[in-house]
Formats: sequence, structure tokens, C-alpha cells
Amino acid sequence: AVKRPWLGARLQAVTPEIAETLGLRRPTGALVANVVPGSPAARAGLKLSDLIVAIEGQAVDDPNAFDYRFATRPLGGTAEIDVQRAGRPVKLSVPLETAPDGGRNEIVLTTRSPFQGAKVANISPAVADEMHLDADTEGVVVTDLSDGSTAANVGFQKGDIIVAVNNQKIAKTSDLEKATRDSSRLWRIKLLRGGQQINVTLGG
Repeated sequence: AVKRPWLGARLQAVTPEIAETLGLRRPTGALVANVVPGSPAARAGLKLSDLIVAIEGQAVDDPNAFDYRFATRPLGGTAEIDVQRAGRPVKLSVPLETAPDGGRNEIVLTTRSPFQGAKVANISPAVADEMHLDADTEGVVVTDLSDGSTAANVGFQKGDIIVAVNNQKIAKTSDLEKATRDSSRLWRIKLLRGGQQINVTLGG
């Protein structure tokens, strides 16, 4: 995988309503909706509700434009970003470094269960960045599915976040592996897909 810089902040598009609140003439820029503690964004001093308007002197129209320009910066240096904070311009230097990838613990589930054939990982900052999840998302994410596997056939999708199985909270991949060792007649699974919580009940 290509290593790319990690910002450690979630950005959202500026809607006409937000633009009005911020006193902008038109909706432009990328609004900071969340900052991961200890991340490059946090260390650079980026704050909630900052509006990113430029990177390296190039105007930023929306979060995608920022992501593209930021992701293509070489690692090791810094990126200069211009933000509007409470109507005042502020310049920040963001260190360009990769997301920490400790504790991913990626495993393929093999025991007979609805999860058989699913590859799952803990949500480390790097996994969150790759899968476009919030870094503080709790649970275990499906990173891959074998074709024709039980998990694929019952309808699991890449990017699904498994939150609980049979009322047991799933915080890491080992929790899920343990849960699949119980041969249940009924599987009650709580998952998040695209930010929506889904409750699934499957026969064992």
C-alpha cells in the first residue's frame, strides 16, 4: 500500500446554511468536524469549526480537493494550510506523517458462523483512514470477504463495523473470534454500515 500523509481530522463540506452562519459569500472550503487527539492536525493546532480555505497557497473548494492535495504531499515535511477561525485568517503547519498502524490484528474468521470467510481488523488510525471511518469508531471492521464464503453469502460487506454479537460487545478482533466459537442456534448481530446501525438475526 502506498504510504500517504494522515491528517487526523474529519472534514465536512460547507453547505449554504453553514456558509451563511460563517458569513461566507459562497459555500467553499472544508470545515473541521472532528480532530483526533495527538494527530498531526491536533499538533498543528487545528480546531473544531476551523474552515480550511487553502493548502500550500492553493484554494480548497471542498474536502475532496483538500484530501487530494494533502494526500499527494511528500511525507516527512509539513504542509502549510490556511484556515479561517472565527472570521480571522490563521496559518498552520501540519506535519506530514503516516497514520499509526499499531494493533490492527487483522484475522480471517474460519470457525463455522455467519462470519466465516470474513477478514476483520481492529480500527487503528491507519485502518480508519483507509476505510474512511472516524478514528474513534468502536468495533471491528470487515476489510475483505472471500468470494462464496458464508460471510459474503449472508450479506456482509467490506466496511461493515461489527459492534456486538449475541449481546456481547465486540471491541477487538479477538472478541469476535471468541464469539464465533460459540455454536449458536441464533446469531444476533449489531453492525454499522454507512453510519447506520443495523440489527441482524441469523439462524445458526
